[in-house]
Amino acid sequence: MYRTSSSLGNFEDKVLQKKSKILMLAKTDLFAECLTQAISARFQDQEVVSLSDADGLLDGNLVDLSLVMLYRMPTAAFPSIIRMIREFHPKAAIGLVVEDADDLDSSIAGFVDEGLIHGVLPRNLHLDVCLTVIDLLMKGGEHFPAALLRRLAPQGHAAGGLVAQQEAVCESIDLESGADIGKGVLTAREIQILDLICMGTQNKIIADRLGLSENTVKVHVRNIYKKMNVRNRTEAASRYFRSEADLGSLRMPSRWRN
Repeated sequence: MYRTSSSLGNFEDKVLQKKSKILMLAKTDLFAECLTQAISARFQDQEVVSLSDADGLLDGNLVDLSLVMLYRMPTAAFPSIIRMIREFHPKAAIGLVVEDADDLDSSIAGFVDEGLIHGVLPRNLHLDVCLTVIDLLMKGGEHFPAALLRRLAPQGHAAGGLVAQQEAVCESIDLESGADIGKGVLTAREIQILDLICMGTQNKIIADRLGLSENTVKVHVRNIYKKMNVRNRTEAASRYFRSEADLGSLRMPSRWRN
């Protein structure tokens, strides 16, 4: 009876070992715990592992990482953390959860420009959008807040980094032609608003940022829903990120990409 239990345990261990893993490398707080639980519930085909110390990246049992999520890691430790991930887990995508993309430390922003970080997720993202972005990262996609890309644009062009490469790809794209999503074609203004919707931004704030009236924003939002054949913000964000992953290439200027 003991041997049977042992065999079953070994079998379960082997099954777990075959699962790809999502690693949450974070200084633990309530937000980190809640996000980890949400990831576990959403991605049941993945084993979710939590670590608070970057030295755990060197654990020989930590294999088949599909994604590493970083949160509240010391800025000074970032170079060594990125180096360890790249050396010991080269196939893993890297996502960074931040308080505010506008206030991201310049040294960390440099890793984004160098293409070493594949996604930046502000904490104010709605949970369903956040999980959609995580899915996108695991499929080889990227996600960067528009505000961060605008901030990196000057140095990106000078250094030939991520922003410069993305802008160069998009130079031949006619903004007025918009992006094909769903049944319709989104205009440049609708793309701007869709990006802000994906960040969880409310209509009033969108209006303020873009210098529009709130009623004008509402009209644009209704047009976006109609063209994308969706009913609400959640469906719009999900379809947007899914469309990007399926296309596998930029369909709009990176400065509006979110």
